[in-house]
Amino acid sequence: METESEGLSRISDDEESCPSSVAFTEALMGQIKGADVGAMVELQRDMLSRYEKTNEMLINFNMLSSSRFDATSQAFRAHTLLLYDMKKDLDVVFRRIRTLKQRLTCSDVYNVLEDEEEEFKGQNNEETKEEKDENDSAEDNG
Repeated sequence: METESEGLSRISDDEESCPSSVAFTEALMGQIKGADVGAMVELQRDMLSRYEKTNEMLINFNMLSSSRFDATSQAFRAHTLLLYDMKKDLDVVFRRIRTLKQRLTCSDVYNVLEDEEEEFKGQNNEETKEEKDENDSAEDNG
């Protein structure tokens, strides 16, 4: 195995054999200041720490959002089931009301009440028609 000094001597021998590559390397190294390289490295470290902090914040946000979504979806399911049960109960109530109405159709009391409701609806319809006609004639004149 080669020692470090032998390896360096071989590199320097290679550089001496190709003076254009040495000149190019030296010219390139002369273009870059060590302070600028250090500033760039420091800037990159700063940006890396910012990205790591941002990544941690996003991870925390995702975990919080996930837990809140789970809680909200469970509440939504519970409310949906409650509405479904309420609909069932209302269907039962309306079914009972219909059967009671059918039983009452046999009695005269229900028929009298029904006639009174129809008369009341008819009077309201006539009144609303008269009001519409008055409004229309007022708009035409206005």
